[in-house]
Amino acid sequence: MLLRNEESLEPEEAEKLQEVRDKFPELGTVVLMKEKLRNVYKLADDKVDAEISLEDWCSEAESSNIKELKSMAKTLRTHWAGVLAYWTTDGVTSAAVEGFNNKIRWLVKQAYGYHDKEYFRLKIFDLPNIKIQKEL
Repeated sequence: MLLRNEESLEPEEAEKLQEVRDKFPELGTVVLMKEKLRNVYKLADDKVDAEISLEDWCSEAESSNIKELKSMAKTLRTHWAGVLAYWTTDGVTSAAVEGFNNKIRWLVKQAYGYHDKEYFRLKIFDLPNIKIQKEL
């Protein structure tokens, strides 16, 4: 419930979430800040809007007494140019490349390393055909 998007909650789940937020104010703050950060990506039309919204989010996070929010704000500030690049590249991200790199790391772990580089290269090309999840 805490990890799901606010708009995808069923009415009874939204009610339970509100109860949790009322009972645990710090957790409620974190949930609201998560939604506020999501809204930056949904509503900011350009880099300028995004920068203003992210600056507001970081200021609010830093003024909270929540260690994790302060850490997130620090991380955002460290990678400021890269985060704002989302708006200068029309929403292009490196998520697909990161996912593929994770698959390559998984492949290496499965084989405890490859001694034949050409075979390893062929296995990488075959990755889209390999199912890496176990059946439950």
